[in-house]
Amino acid sequence: MGALGYDRLGGVAGIALRRVRSELRLAFVVFVGGFLGTFYGLRYWIWPALEQQLLESKAVVVAVTPFDVVLLQAKLGLITGILMAAVFLVYRTRRTERGGDLSLPGTRRTRLLVAVIVVALFGGGVAYAYFVFLPLLFDFLVTNAIQSGFQPTYSIVEWTQFVLLLTVVLGFTAELPLLMGGLVYTDIVPYDLFRDRWRYAVFGIVVLSSMVNGSPDPFSMSLVAIPMTTLYFVGLGCARLVDRGSRAGGEGRRPADIDLAELDAAGIRSAPPEAFDSLTEHEALELADAALDDGDHERATAILDRFDATSADRNDGEEERAGQFGEQERTDESGLTTAVEGTAARMASVFTEEEKTEDDIGGYYYDLRFVVGSLRGKSIRLAGVFMAVVAATFTFLYGGGIGAIKRDFLTELPAGVNPDALNIVLLHPVEALAFEMKVSVIAGAMAVLPLVLYYAWPAVESRMGARADRNVFLVWGGALTVGLLAGSFVGYRYVAPEVISYLVADARAADMIIAYRTAAFFWLVFALTVGVGLLAEVPVTMLLFHHGNVVPYRTMRRRWREVSVGVLFVAAMLPGGLLLMLFVALAVMVAYGVGLAVLWADSLGGRLLRVAT
Repeated sequence: MGALGYDRLGGVAGIALRRVRSELRLAFVVFVGGFLGTFYGLRYWIWPALEQQLLESKAVVVAVTPFDVVLLQAKLGLITGILMAAVFLVYRTRRTERGGDLSLPGTRRTRLLVAVIVVALFGGGVAYAYFVFLPLLFDFLVTNAIQSGFQPTYSIVEWTQFVLLLTVVLGFTAELPLLMGGLVYTDIVPYDLFRDRWRYAVFGIVVLSSMVNGSPDPFSMSLVAIPMTTLYFVGLGCARLVDRGSRAGGEGRRPADIDLAELDAAGIRSAPPEAFDSLTEHEALELADAALDDGDHERATAILDRFDATSADRNDGEEERAGQFGEQERTDESGLTTAVEGTAARMASVFTEEEKTEDDIGGYYYDLRFVVGSLRGKSIRLAGVFMAVVAATFTFLYGGGIGAIKRDFLTELPAGVNPDALNIVLLHPVEALAFEMKVSVIAGAMAVLPLVLYYAWPAVESRMGARADRNVFLVWGGALTVGLLAGSFVGYRYVAPEVISYLVADARAADMIIAYRTAAFFWLVFALTVGVGLLAEVPVTMLLFHHGNVVPYRTMRRRWREVSVGVLFVAAMLPGGLLLMLFVALAVMVAYGVGLAVLWADSLGGRLLRVAT
């Protein structure tokens, strides 16, 4: 770019800067107004109204740190102020240099109508969240927490973020009919796609509703899923009206806009070639299948014949253009084309299907794909076992089991510890439900893991040359269950009460009020009970795998460094910081060392026999 170009660019930038500079002062005033209005509105009006509408004095909202309230007010005030200032600047600078408005589709009346609809739909979603969804959800969550023996003491930061997230999400969800109609109107997404894929949309809505409210229980999911599904079908109706209007509004159809599904065999054969240019092979096969289902074999044959003819003409044209382009390159005197062609040919040969071998990409990938593919026939059985264990565990915990565990555990504390001094509070509305779901998933994964290894082992033997008794995995699954139950019993009765009593006594000695988070308390209990069972399973697993020829003792002893690195990597993923990581990793490696000692003693007789002979 020359000096003239830089001067022109600088001039354009200067004009734009002068246009915006005149509005920056007013934008700053708007920002300050939005910031202060949100900052003080939260304290004096918004928070009291939310607590009265959603909690009704059944739960309390607390500040966990000294700066929670101020920082949250400032954060929300900054967001509101920036959004208001940005909207103001866009509105004030919407005119171009020639004085015209920015080009937007439709007339001024249409744009105004769309803006009113957008605001009305968003307001309707927010109103539904504030007056219907959130009061019912919090009434359910607070009642469930109190019945389980927990104190709903919500952190003001987590509670506000939870309420704000659900409100905004439901507000934008209400825009779904307008969004679907707009996508069909602009030809971005066809109406047929919305109509034919409605099952996938409903499934996605159910998954999204579970993620948004943070709770997988059917009650709270239905409060989001049912309105979203209704809005989707309303949007489907709007999209259909828009699609019909766009078709009827034109003076005639373009060849590419002809609906081949409405034509008979004669119409298919007389349709212009442009009607088949944008048709993919999959779409052509779908049209032919639909014709065969209707018993119209002539129409199905016509569709395939016209598609094949159009594809052949397209390919001939591309080859001709490629030949002309190649001839032009061969006449290049610089010789650069020859080098580029050689490089391109070598690069293409790497991705050519005939040239690909397992060694080029890596045999492990093909081995793994083969093993995973062998599980497809058992996927229903594996998924059934997983879902059954998850559902049973979650139903037990959700139906009052977690509260029963808490009450029973407090009775196991030593006599010197007063159970009333140990308060367990909820700082997040769905904290207990999230813990219950995570524990259920862990139980399901542990139950299905031996079955996965049992069903996958024949493929491992045939592909990787491993030799072992696959029945050892079923024995391992039984041993895993027995070991977990026995270890959890020992941890529940002896280890966890002693540790908790020490922590409580230490806090009481410092004249502290004890209020443990629900998730933190139960994860500690889980680690001290189920964790003891898992540690006990390490030597048992090593012994079974050695005698079942899955992993021999020599390999376990030789690979202890790799095992240590893997244990540290997994422990680093746990929440709790460096100290927890080191504690967990050290405990697992001690159990691994015990397993090596057990295997050494177990194989001692064989070594002595070999020495004697």
